[in-house]
Amino acid sequence: MTINTGLEPIQPENVNPLMASLSEPSLPESISWLPNAPGWYWLLFLLFCFTLYRVYLVIQKYLANTYRRAALVELEQLSLEAQSGDNTSLQKLPQLLRRTALYAFPRAEVVPLNGKDWENWLDNHCTKRQFSSKFSTSELSGVLAKLAYSSAATLTEEKTKTIMENVALWIQHHEVSHD
Repeated sequence: MTINTGLEPIQPENVNPLMASLSEPSLPESISWLPNAPGWYWLLFLLFCFTLYRVYLVIQKYLANTYRRAALVELEQLSLEAQSGDNTSLQKLPQLLRRTALYAFPRAEVVPLNGKDWENWLDNHCTKRQFSSKFSTSELSGVLAKLAYSSAATLTEEKTKTIMENVALWIQHHEVSHD
């Protein structure tokens, strides 16, 4: 029996003696993900600034359209009241449109408008909806004036639904300089 002094490597019986003296190669150093050239740092900085600017623009647009979201919430409440049979909620629609327009556009532009001029102005600022009689297919001509100035104004259920949809789409899609 031989005593292992630690100077000779222990070899299993089935190992080739030439292979026993081989050692594992060392692994290369890991590759850094950081760029080496300063131009890449400038590019990353510019990309960061661009991203920051885009986030700023999104926040500005969100804040600029707060009045739209508030008007749509109020319109939803008016719609629920109208469905329950409350006719006074329909009389608040022209006021809601006027307040929305006053918030988005200069006061001097909106205040003097009434009747057909008001309906034409609404149509000019939102091409998706038709309130005035200048369009032959418009069934809403004069409805806003009727609702605004007549306390006994009543509309059919179909016309009520149509006017609510038109007001909602105008609030969502009217064109303002900050859009």
